[in-house]
Amino acid sequence: MQYKIRTSKLILILVLLVPVLIDLLIGLGMVYEIDFPIGKVYRGGLYLVGIILMIREFKAKFFFVIIAIWLPLFILWYVSNPNFDIGRELTFFFKATYLFSTIELINRAGKYGDQRDQISTILYRYAQVVASAILFSLLTGIGLETYGDWVFGTSSFFVSPNDIGITQLMVFSFLLFNRKRARINWIWLALIFLSLIALGTTAGMFGGVMVILIYIFTKLFAQRISSINSLIIRLVSIGFLAGAALVSTFLLFNYIKQSPYYLNKYEGILSEGFRSRLTNAGDAYFQTRGSLKNLIGEGFSSYTYNFGEHARDIKLSKRFYQDWLLVETDPYDFYGSYGLFLSTLILIYYLFYLLLASINYYNKKDAYTFSILLVLVMTLAHGMVAGHVFYSPTVLGTMAAFIYLTRKEYTT
Repeated sequence: MQYKIRTSKLILILVLLVPVLIDLLIGLGMVYEIDFPIGKVYRGGLYLVGIILMIREFKAKFFFVIIAIWLPLFILWYVSNPNFDIGRELTFFFKATYLFSTIELINRAGKYGDQRDQISTILYRYAQVVASAILFSLLTGIGLETYGDWVFGTSSFFVSPNDIGITQLMVFSFLLFNRKRARINWIWLALIFLSLIALGTTAGMFGGVMVILIYIFTKLFAQRISSINSLIIRLVSIGFLAGAALVSTFLLFNYIKQSPYYLNKYEGILSEGFRSRLTNAGDAYFQTRGSLKNLIGEGFSSYTYNFGEHARDIKLSKRFYQDWLLVETDPYDFYGSYGLFLSTLILIYYLFYLLLASINYYNKKDAYTFSILLVLVMTLAHGMVAGHVFYSPTVLGTMAAFIYLTRKEYTT
């Protein structure tokens, strides 16, 4: 029995916790100009092991459906598109399907018993690692700046601040609503929240405040009060969180007013929507490329190259110039790469688990199932509107844990 516990814990640590430590190492190498290729090698190794397990036991049948559709399309894209790049195409497919492999590895840990509490503990450690790194960089000035020299925010040694911000928000939301069940310290919760603010991303700053407001609302109106002591504790907790939310909102509002970067960014969002310049260019490109490509796609590498040529002025204006361009909104980029048919099929998979999480909450109506539903709603909404979700191994690795928890809650 002890061996099984150790084995399952080791698997979960390797899948959920070690990748974020490797991301820190990669960022540290960037700061000191040392190349650490271990990130791609490690996640690639996890992916390969997960695929082997799926093939050996013929599990995750949805993944094999994706493969059966993608493989002939891959050949067609290669033959028909002169700008097709095999390496970039395989990399995108790896990123887009990383979730399936990770879920299989977590399922492997589940063979040794119910892993819900173990996953909660490891997610807690994940958030502690991220918070510690970001707050260390905030205090010392050592590390990477989120948006460069002209604006507030440090991503510490994480090279993808948007991705790490989404995962930290996911975990913070889950831990806040399950503080007692997962034995979460209030001080650590406060530090995790502060790390979201210090990161300086829209998802981190406003998402963190929004989650606290949702928590306060549910505590005030959605839960019964069993005793006077419970009422006092609840009021103290709500007062503390409300104060943190108000102070954070006030500070953010004042900082945004004084920051030309944030002021221009949010004025643009309010008046035109997220990434309107890119999405308008994407709409125009899809109208010109023909019905067949809109149905079956043209492959990620061909789409991003051709879209970059179509919107050449936007491509050349990018801070880090590349020879290709993304809309940077996941539905657009999947539609551009894989067409309506395959991209819709992949989206259905996520919507299925969103439905399952909704059913879980409807049946149980507790904080645990609500927190999982909240995490999935926020994450999928972010991917649909602003990107950085459906082909980010950082985000998908963490989302795999919540999909496992959704399955487990449905079957127990």
